[in-house]
Amino acid sequence: SQICVGALGAKHGDTVIDACSCPGSKSFGSAIKMENKGRILAFDLHESKLRLIDKSAERLGIEIIESAARDGRDFDPSLEGVADRVLCDVPCSGLGVIAKKPEIRYKDMADFARLPEIQYAILENCSRYVKKGGVLVYSTCTVLPEENEKNVLAFLDSHKEFEAVDFVVGEIRSVGGMLTLTPDEYMTDGFFVAKMKRREGN
Repeated sequence: SQICVGALGAKHGDTVIDACSCPGSKSFGSAIKMENKGRILAFDLHESKLRLIDKSAERLGIEIIESAARDGRDFDPSLEGVADRVLCDVPCSGLGVIAKKPEIRYKDMADFARLPEIQYAILENCSRYVKKGGVLVYSTCTVLPEENEKNVLAFLDSHKEFEAVDFVVGEIRSVGGMLTLTPDEYMTDGFFVAKMKRREGN
């Protein structure tokens, strides 16, 4: 998850939107990189989960996180073009973390069929919050192309105002702005991270 924070690259004074924030590790990691200066809007569909973010932020001495219950698919006109960086760590099948959550193997794969549609809707909606020259990061904890590369490529194909940009976190490098982490290659769980930038002129 902190590779995702590294790709996002939040800086001192930025305005950041973490669209699907719970349990909050990416918001906390970004706040630390921002030296607790700026603004992080931490949204999640379930209001009850946001209390965990608020309590943890208080414990960590983080003062720049504002939490609120939001559906990432629903547009908020007051946020259009306000964010330097937007993170969409979307709900996914979770197959990349099956080692930690073995119960996933018993789920009906048919339950995952609508996920790409939901993920794309969140990505497309939240992209409207990115200011010109700003950064948009899409991530999941799965390795299925339908939830990862296919969503990102479809988005870039229909949103020419965005372009994929490569990123480096430690010794890990993306290719074409996208990175799939797997246990055999990186000794991690299965994750996917893609970084995009809104063109200055759009």
